[in-house]
Amino acid sequence: MNRKTRAAGLPPSATPFEKILTELSHLGAFQAAILATSDGLPIATSPSSLDAQLTAAMVAVLRKASKDARAELGMGDLDEVSLYDRDRTRLVCRFFSVDKEELILALLVADGARYRRVSAQAIHQIQEAWQN
Repeated sequence: MNRKTRAAGLPPSATPFEKILTELSHLGAFQAAILATSDGLPIATSPSSLDAQLTAAMVAVLRKASKDARAELGMGDLDEVSLYDRDRTRLVCRFFSVDKEELILALLVADGARYRRVSAQAIHQIQEAWQN
């Protein structure tokens, strides 16, 4: 992802995570992208006008519910959870870790849109930025 070209509209104070999410939203034509801790604390959002705290809190509740379901079903660690609305818009939550910190990348994905490859690239970039 070329963060320099897509993130050009961001203020100079934008964090590396905001730049990554802005580029991710552009490449995937996502309605929104949120990076949050597993406790629901928002780290970055795209667009920045998104109600990050409410969205991150909902994502954290989804994470807890999925962990509970996993424990009951004896499943391994979850990679992602998706919710669909009646219009087939998805809330996709991708779970990953960086330096023992559990993070969630949540995306609002339109019906039929592909997200897996570009979100995997963004997760890799987030992991690199986190360690720098």
